[in-house]
Amino acid sequence: MLIFHPQYRGYYRQASREHRRKILYSALFACLFMLVVIGGLILLMVQEKQSEENYIQEKITQTHVSLTADTLGILKKKPVPARVMLISIGDINLKEKQLMLYLGITLHYKPQQFISDPNFEVVNAVTNNTKLVKQHYNSDGSLDALYLARVQIEPYYLMPLYPTDVQLIALRLAAADMDSDYYIQVTDFQNYSPEIGDYALVKTGYVNQIESYPINFAESNTSYFNRFSRVYLIYDHQNILNYLKNIQYILLSLGLAVCSLLLNTRKRGPYMERFGLISGAVFALASNIFQINASVKPISTFSVIDLISVFTAIVIIGSFFTTLRSIKFADEDGYETAKSFDVTMFSVLATFSILFFILVYLVL
Repeated sequence: MLIFHPQYRGYYRQASREHRRKILYSALFACLFMLVVIGGLILLMVQEKQSEENYIQEKITQTHVSLTADTLGILKKKPVPARVMLISIGDINLKEKQLMLYLGITLHYKPQQFISDPNFEVVNAVTNNTKLVKQHYNSDGSLDALYLARVQIEPYYLMPLYPTDVQLIALRLAAADMDSDYYIQVTDFQNYSPEIGDYALVKTGYVNQIESYPINFAESNTSYFNRFSRVYLIYDHQNILNYLKNIQYILLSLGLAVCSLLLNTRKRGPYMERFGLISGAVFALASNIFQINASVKPISTFSVIDLISVFTAIVIIGSFFTTLRSIKFADEDGYETAKSFDVTMFSVLATFSILFFILVYLVL
């Protein structure tokens, strides 16, 4: 680090005792302040990550509902096993509301057990175009019916952690007719789609659920029970190149602000150049915010980018006040003292900036 360079250590020793004490106290205060800021921002990110992990686990974990005698016929329905194949999926675009999927669904049942042929629907699909493409009768009298379906869903994107986000793409399958004598029960889910864009597939699966709805019937409280199946895919966006690409202007902003402290201060002129670089850092930070807003839908909560931008703004403000204090040191005790102070603050801000971005990537 520059702070341990013999030349700058010599500058520090040349300063008066009072100014050495001020430089030391300034560095210690900056370190303590940056630790508090980084700790607070990382804590907020961890809490948001935990909230999203809890949401995903709630959707993919089998839950148990206590059934009572007044289950309104749910126990009388027969299961229709279904094998689901994901043939293709569109790119995950956080700016778009809809996502296209192409599915193959095979229902296995004995026709004589049902009043009408079982069918399914994708409950959370905006459009649901299905076509029966093949039937096969087995020796035991059962029937395999293969359907192809092209559906558009409106996924609930988890955007606060972008660009280190994890996305849950889920399809909810149920009987096409709520009054039917059967329910859909997924027994297998296979994914044949390739990787999509910057997202890597980390997990697939399915759950068969029983959900209950409290209702008021005949002036008494009861519950309505419904069976459904959910197939899901979990995609991870945590790619180091994508992470750097989305914060490139923030890194540029930090670089301008921090490196401005290394400009030669033997004459008063370079201080104006410092202020110019710091102003450029502000514009670079604003550019990154506009870039992210063009990539994702606006949200009401604080996102990772918002918190990173807060940290960057604090570093820029720190560089500005360091420059002001450096001017005063130069006037009071000369170039060497001002340079020693600049290098000390540069080392502090650069070290904690690098630490912060590494922690963001590792924690999220």
